Amino acid sequence: MATFIMAMTINPNAKKLHPDLSNQINKSFDLFAEHGVKMENLYATLGRYDYLAVFSAADQTVAFKVALDINNRGILETETWPVVPYEDFSQIIK
Repeated sequence: MATFIMAMTINPNAKKLHPDLSNQINKSFDLFAEHGVKMENLYATLGRYDYLAVFSAADQTVAFKVALDINNRGILETETWPVVPYEDFSQIIK
């Protein structure tokens, strides 16, 4: 399993169009499980992004599908990064 971080912001138009925005956001988060992705942690943040999700997926293709499906709902906009543990990265750059 590969690890990814997904940064998400609430689409400004979604705030205007959906009075039940919290419910719509939760439905977007449900897409992780629907794709068989394990959500390790989900954080709400103060700053550039509204949410950060740390998740494990079988591969990059699955992570891309989750991001595309979330974006296509029009509620959240995503930015996704593959990550590796620092110890593994240290071995790569030796």
